[in-house]
Amino acid sequence: MSLLEVDGLTVGLERSPHSLLREVGFTVEPGEVMGLVGESGSGKTMASLAIMGLLPSGIEQRGGTVRLEGRDLMDSGTGEIHRTANQMTMIFQDPRSALNPTMRIGRQIARVIETNQNASREKARAAALAALSHVGIPGAKRVFRAYPHQLSGGMCQRVMIAMALACKPRILIADEPTTALDVTIQAQIFDLINDLVQETGCGVLFITHDLGAIAEMCDRVTVLYGGQVMETGSLRGVFTQPLHPYTQFLFDAVEREVDPRVEEKGANFALAGCRFGHRCPYVFEACGQFPPLRTVIEGHRSACFLPEEGRIGAP
Repeated sequence: MSLLEVDGLTVGLERSPHSLLREVGFTVEPGEVMGLVGESGSGKTMASLAIMGLLPSGIEQRGGTVRLEGRDLMDSGTGEIHRTANQMTMIFQDPRSALNPTMRIGRQIARVIETNQNASREKARAAALAALSHVGIPGAKRVFRAYPHQLSGGMCQRVMIAMALACKPRILIADEPTTALDVTIQAQIFDLINDLVQETGCGVLFITHDLGAIAEMCDRVTVLYGGQVMETGSLRGVFTQPLHPYTQFLFDAVEREVDPRVEEKGANFALAGCRFGHRCPYVFEACGQFPPLRTVIEGHRSACFLPEEGRIGAP
């Protein structure tokens, strides 16, 4: 049994027949970092918000299940996610916007501890200070009394990780946790997340568009495009033998400049069939149908009809 199981997750705009996320599914195991990768607008953040039950107004969950340690977190009647911070918590892209600008850092962390662990105010304050020290923040007492605007972006991100540590979650969702941070701070954030996994055995859903970060951090990878899972497998498998044309497209974009004048082959593929069909150089008639994830190699699945056709990506 996986720690986190997401299956058939479908999300769309209210009063629109089209889906933003279509049958998204993946698993996260205990002590594992699962990478969710794709270009901007591919639906990575939307998937994380749906899993957390934090979808913005006007966007509805239309189907799918989210299970934590075998227990379904989704209310079958309302479609709402019911979870606590010690089950799942999230580090957001912009830590400044995720922190309350009118409240001191220490009080924000202490409130999380009070709410989720039934701790007294004094115990929560002590635990909050310990959490700040644990993530390597110099001058933890000074930061404890500071407001978010008085801290750098990297320091605010450490505060968010300290808050996550204080919750002791089984699943940590890290959404672009190093965006706009310099390389040195990025490495420190990566180390903090890895330490959290080793110390607690929690699972991490690591969301990024950076293939270098995926290579450094992750055990397995799920590739997302247009709100649809293109491919999923081990880090080594996906990086050394990508099976889906979109995954190959991502690697090509790293190695060389990709011609932006991609021939568009019609929106019918993107709406009804493979979301990458209108850009894929290998597109053929079957791509007008929805391609389910198929096991091509053991532990390595692709949502593409090409491997079975023997054209590309066959082992």
